[in-house]
Amino acid sequence: MPHEHVPLALTEKGELGPCCRICAKRMTFGEAMVHDQHYLCWKHYLEESGADSATSTSTQEDPFYRNRD
Repeated sequence: MPHEHVPLALTEKGELGPCCRICAKRMTFGEAMVHDQHYLCWKHYLEESGADSATSTSTQEDPFYRNRD
């Protein structure tokens, strides 16, 4: 099989999914990230790939519709 190197385990919810290659965290396929043909948790995916979140948060206290210049 082409993916024999992927360790599988049951998650806390009873679903079958991959384990993180680095920390062995049990994940569902929906929450696992793939990098270089290996499944990683989000934390280790960011470390290995150098990616960063594209979401920015606002530090504005009032909603945008109350901001009047």
